[in-house]
Amino acid sequence: MLPFKSMIKLEAQNKMPLYLQITNGIIKQILKGRIAPGHRMPGTRNLAEQMQVHRNTVIASYEELEAQGWLQVIPAKGSFVIEKLPLVKAQKWTRTSKLKQPLAQSSFELNASSKRDLGLLKTNHYPLGFDDGCPDVRIAPIQALGRHYKSLLMSQSKQKFDYSWDVKGNIHLRKAIKKYLSSSRGINVSEENILITRGSLMGFYLLFKNLLKPGDRVVVGEMSYHPVNQMIKDFGGILEPVPVDENGLDMDVVEQLCKEKKIKALYVSPHHHHPTTVTLSCNRRMQLLHLAAQFNLAIIEDDYDFDFHYKSSPILPLMSSDDHGQVVYTGSFSKSLAPAFRLGYIVASENVIEAMAYSRRYIDRQGDELLERALAMMMEEGELKRHLRKALVIYKSRRDHFCHLLDTYLANKIQFKKPEGGLTVWGKFDASIDLVKVVEKAKKKGLFMVNPKVYSPSDEILNATRLGFASMNEDEISKAVKLLKSVL
Repeated sequence: MLPFKSMIKLEAQNKMPLYLQITNGIIKQILKGRIAPGHRMPGTRNLAEQMQVHRNTVIASYEELEAQGWLQVIPAKGSFVIEKLPLVKAQKWTRTSKLKQPLAQSSFELNASSKRDLGLLKTNHYPLGFDDGCPDVRIAPIQALGRHYKSLLMSQSKQKFDYSWDVKGNIHLRKAIKKYLSSSRGINVSEENILITRGSLMGFYLLFKNLLKPGDRVVVGEMSYHPVNQMIKDFGGILEPVPVDENGLDMDVVEQLCKEKKIKALYVSPHHHHPTTVTLSCNRRMQLLHLAAQFNLAIIEDDYDFDFHYKSSPILPLMSSDDHGQVVYTGSFSKSLAPAFRLGYIVASENVIEAMAYSRRYIDRQGDELLERALAMMMEEGELKRHLRKALVIYKSRRDHFCHLLDTYLANKIQFKKPEGGLTVWGKFDASIDLVKVVEKAKKKGLFMVNPKVYSPSDEILNATRLGFASMNEDEISKAVKLLKSVL
């Protein structure tokens, strides 16, 4: 029997519940190859005795692992690790990535694609709208953030208003993010592995500027986040699109591409793929990490809405299982707070962070020191965590209400899967409906919808779009659905 007590360290001081600590510990051991595919897990009573926890804690952990797709329960036989997992040999974490980080300048030309990106955003011209997945700014913790910001403004400390020599971002915020990532995502790094940015797009800009040379190939989904695709092309990169199905990126196609061509990086949103919201399956996550190690592939992990998950606990990010320093992780507080607060971060090996910090000093020398410090104070006092718990309850209620209305009034018009997380529904419209025309008609009635052209991978126009629900309350959602029905 495997020595689970020595393999999984439980921390009494960790704010993460014990059952999730056990869950995440087992997942990490599976990813490292120490628990093999098909392995029969010990009974809940046996493991509870080993770990010296209540049996209900282990039962909750097994249920979570089953919900996330890591375990399968066979009646009268027991719980088993799923069979279809590629084998991955255990490796030690390295502070320095194997990825080469060229600092060569890349040409950057502005073009008309920025208009396409703006199509994701609902403007004030539309009182109601199904946006790309924006939060409701009306529930943002403005008072808490404002209180901390005001206290900093009233401070007599000259240091708070002077130049900062740390271009990685406010040290207090980086330390707060370090704790936040460890307790919520199983990512254990130092503050030197974190760079503060003004939202995710600035992080991608700094990354691609330093990572890509003209002609470098980057794997993306056939449907993917257009601003990132365009940025890759602007820096001379070549897109290598692969199919996306209900289990995320097709890793068999990725593997074949890696064998045929020199692939520099892969961009992925494993938690909720943009735009279709599907989750990258467990076995494909393992396969991707294996491919990254085999082909020296950089994984760019965009985790834009990790905090909003309504069913089981979110599957841990790829970076939590990266032992090679090849995953670059990006996150943002724009959805946790409000889009106007441009605060994001990148987590990577120190040499990658140093390269990006070097570039950052020329476009944004030190960011917004006071805002960064105010957010750090919110995190230190637990205010951000309390806000996220409140927001999760609100958004879950809105999701349920929205999906109920779609089922009730538009069942024959729109196909969708109720999302387990995130702030939007991927809606596929009936083939008889011209969605582009519907979008234009809806706008004339004061209802914003994202034009499907924004998500189309080529000249072919999709008959699907993202229907963001979180930025409207339940009454507004009801009115919006009725308007959509009238247009259809």
